[in-house]
Amino acid sequence: MKKKLSLLMLAAMPLIAFGQNTTGRTASKASVYPNSAKKTVVSVKIASKLVPTAYCLPSSDCSDGDVITNVTVAGINNTTTCSTGGYGDYTAMQGQIEAGQTYPISVTVGGGWFERVSAWVDFNKNDVFDADEYLGEIGEGTDVGGVLSGNISIPANLAAGSYRLRVMVGATGSGNPAITDACVPNAYGETEDYTLVIEAPAATGCLTSPNGQYPSATYTPNCNGLVANITTVGYAGEYSKVNVTSGTSYTFSVSKPDYFITISDADGTTVLGSGTGSLTWTSTLSGVVRFYVHTDAACGSGTSATIHTRSIKCGTPPPAPTSCEDFKVLSNNLENGGFFNGETAQKLAIDLPIGSTAFTIYGIEPTVIGTATSFNFNFYSDNAGLPGTLLGTRVGTINGNMTTGTNFGYDFIKYTVSFDSPFNFDANTKYWLEIVTDAVAWESSSIATLGTKDAFQNSGTSGAWVIGTDDYVFNLMCNGLAVNDTKTAQVNFYPNPVKDFLTINSKKAIETVHVYNISGQKMQVSSKLVNGKVDMSKLAPGMYIISTILEGGKNESFKVIKK
Repeated sequence: MKKKLSLLMLAAMPLIAFGQNTTGRTASKASVYPNSAKKTVVSVKIASKLVPTAYCLPSSDCSDGDVITNVTVAGINNTTTCSTGGYGDYTAMQGQIEAGQTYPISVTVGGGWFERVSAWVDFNKNDVFDADEYLGEIGEGTDVGGVLSGNISIPANLAAGSYRLRVMVGATGSGNPAITDACVPNAYGETEDYTLVIEAPAATGCLTSPNGQYPSATYTPNCNGLVANITTVGYAGEYSKVNVTSGTSYTFSVSKPDYFITISDADGTTVLGSGTGSLTWTSTLSGVVRFYVHTDAACGSGTSATIHTRSIKCGTPPPAPTSCEDFKVLSNNLENGGFFNGETAQKLAIDLPIGSTAFTIYGIEPTVIGTATSFNFNFYSDNAGLPGTLLGTRVGTINGNMTTGTNFGYDFIKYTVSFDSPFNFDANTKYWLEIVTDAVAWESSSIATLGTKDAFQNSGTSGAWVIGTDDYVFNLMCNGLAVNDTKTAQVNFYPNPVKDFLTINSKKAIETVHVYNISGQKMQVSSKLVNGKVDMSKLAPGMYIISTILEGGKNESFKVIKK
C-alpha cells in the first residue's frame, strides 16, 4: 500500500516546511435574354453583397431556370427551388468528411441556358474563399439542365472542425469557363452554402489507477491565474479529483514533462482530454473530473521512483496591491507550512511591497499551525530582495483566534494580533515582516500573488536569508479607529468576551452604534440599541471595535472579543 509522509517528515532543506474582390462582370446571358440597360447595370451592380466580418453573399437571378435544384455530397442530399436573391443559406446542413479523402458531388441544375457549376471550401476558415480554395468546375456544363457530377478533394492535413462549402451555378454560355470568384456570380444563376465537418478523433487516454486516488480530498482550484500544486508527491498510475466549472479553461501539468496526462469524468469511464507534460482543456461540465498521470501513453505506473508534482492553473491574476486591505495571502486548502524555530532555529518573513500610497497597520492576522501563546514582530528594510536592516519591533497582543481547518494532524488557526503601537509604511518602499511565535509553523500557499515569494533563514543557510517557494497566509489589520481609555470613558459594556448580546450603558444617551471588524469593515448590525443591547450573535469569532455616538456627537469606541 502506498504511504505518503506527513508534512513534518517531508521537510526539505534548506527550507523546513510543511474582406474580397467584388468587381462586376458582363452578364453573358444578356445576348440571348435582352435586358433593359438599367436592368443590366443593376444586375451587375448587385452581383455581390458584403457583410462585415462574414462571408460575401452573392446575388443573382435564378427565376428563369438558372437554378440549383439539388446538391448531394458527403451525406447531404438537399432538393431546393430558386432562392430569394439567388442565394440559399443551407449551412445548418452538415456533411461528414475526413481529411485526405475524395468525395463525389452532384449538382442538379435547371435548363435556363448553358449552365456551369463551381465549388469552393473555406479550408483556412478566414471567412473568405481564397483563390486556392476553388475546387474547380463540377461536371462539364449543360444547356438542357440535369445532373452535373464531379469530385472534391479534402487536404490531408485539414484539422477537425467545420468548413463552409459554396456551390454556384451560372449561366455562362458554352463558350465561357466556369466562374472562379465565389463572390462575383453571373447576373443569372444561384449560389448555395453548406457545412462540411471533420469530427475530432475520439479522445484516448489512460484510465488505470493501480495506485488509486491521491490526495483523498477533491481539490478546488482558486483560479487566480497562477499555477497551484494539487500534490507534490504524486505517483504514476494514480489520479486526483478536481472540481471544475463549465466554460473555464484549465491547464493541467506534471513536473515530469514526459509523463502522460489524462482528464476523465468523475467515474473514470470517459476520456475528456489527454496530453504529454501539459494539457490545456476547456471544461464542458461543472463538477468533478479525474486528473490521471502515467509514465507514458501505454499507461505505465510506479511508486516512489515516479514521484512528481501535479499542478493546475486557471483564471487571471488579481491586480497588484494598492491599499492596506489588498495585502493578504489566502489559504490554498491548508496546503503546507513553514516551521518556526526548531533545531535549525528557523525564521520566517513576508515581503510587503508598498505602492504609491503610504498607510499604517495596527496588527496582523496570520494563520499558523498549532497553538500560539505569544507573537512578536520584527520589521526590516529591503536589501536586494531580501530582509535587510532591522527597522523596528512590535509586541503582539492576541485578541482572538479561529480554527480554519485541520491537516497533517494539526489545527490551522487564524489569530487576530494587535501591535503595542502602530507601524507606518512609506509609499513606494518594500518592507519585510518577521513573526516570532511559539506556534509550530506558518501556513503557506504555493499560489500566492503578493510580491515575491517569502524568505526564511536557518542553520542550513548559514544564517543568511533565502527566498523560498511559497507565501505565508495572512492579512494586515488596517483599522485606524481610535479606542478610548476605559478609565475615562463615559460608556461601559459587558460581557467581554461576548457570545450573543453585548450590553452597553452610558451616562449620556447613545444615539448610534456601529460595529467594525479589525480590518475596519462595517458589520451588518443594527445601529440602534434594543433594550440597551447589540446583537452580535451572527458575527464570526474575533476582535471587533464598537463605535458609539453619544448625545451631543461625542464618539466613544472600545474593543470586544466575540466568542
